[in-house]
Amino acid sequence: MDGSIIDIKRFTLHDGQGIRSTLFLKGCGLRCAWCQNPEGLETGINLWYLETQCIRCGVCVESCPSDALRMDGESHPFIQINRQRCTLCGDCVAACPTTALSFDGRVISAAAAAETLLRDVEFYRQSAGGITISGGDPLVQPDFAIEVLEICRKAGVHTAIETCLFGNYETLERFVPCTDLFIVDLKLDDSALHLEYTHRDNKLIKRNYAALARRGVELLTRIPLIPGITATESNISALARFIREENPGARVEFVNFNPLARNKYALMNRSTEFFDGMVPLSASGIDALQKILESEGLVVVRDHTRSSGRSEVA
Repeated sequence: MDGSIIDIKRFTLHDGQGIRSTLFLKGCGLRCAWCQNPEGLETGINLWYLETQCIRCGVCVESCPSDALRMDGESHPFIQINRQRCTLCGDCVAACPTTALSFDGRVISAAAAAETLLRDVEFYRQSAGGITISGGDPLVQPDFAIEVLEICRKAGVHTAIETCLFGNYETLERFVPCTDLFIVDLKLDDSALHLEYTHRDNKLIKRNYAALARRGVELLTRIPLIPGITATESNISALARFIREENPGARVEFVNFNPLARNKYALMNRSTEFFDGMVPLSASGIDALQKILESEGLVVVRDHTRSSGRSEVA
């Protein structure tokens, strides 16, 4: 089976224990305002233009058989993409001498994805590591993700998925036999705020979390620390109570805000206004939130940063 992916990153250290490789899928059920991998929201493949790498040679415009590119020295960005005309043939990507034009993902078979993930199996065994499927979200492409997980499990490799749990439980349950670790993102406890910032309420997510906890699967709960939104005492307190009630003694990991995501939005010609003035939480700020979790008997994992689906662009 084929699936659409952002990328495969080898030798990651923060998507589960040990040395790992992470497969980043395209497609997500949420639309978080702070999404770190906005190129993974949709399952489709799109064309990116990085103006800072463009030498304005015009070769891409000449190579396009659909007349979908226009060069204008007075415009910003310099190369204009007519996405209605663009057929994603890739001629401009192949022609560009500086990789200023590229695709935000690719289609790959489950077998080929697993083959890449299993290239470092000896490192996984030596470090108690394995492979992780992230995104996007694996629940959006379940057949593809499960096939990859099953191949890796048959090879004796530890498997993990990272998910926001926005999907029907019947789909989620299919992952249980082939997944050793569920890394679950919980963002906001208040349903109205969750709807405001992710375009979905959190009732389904909470039901799925409780159901997974009852199944006794290994869970690592992650909370993204978005200044003034998720990283507030009231939200962390409410999430801590929910986690304690459904999964007593759970391991919880904070993921601090990463300002580099702003560059991806600029690359996609999307507004970066949301990120204005936002900075990562200080160590003392995280310490204060950690005490809230620990007061509910939860175990806090520190010093982790979530991997990104593509190399960050400066």
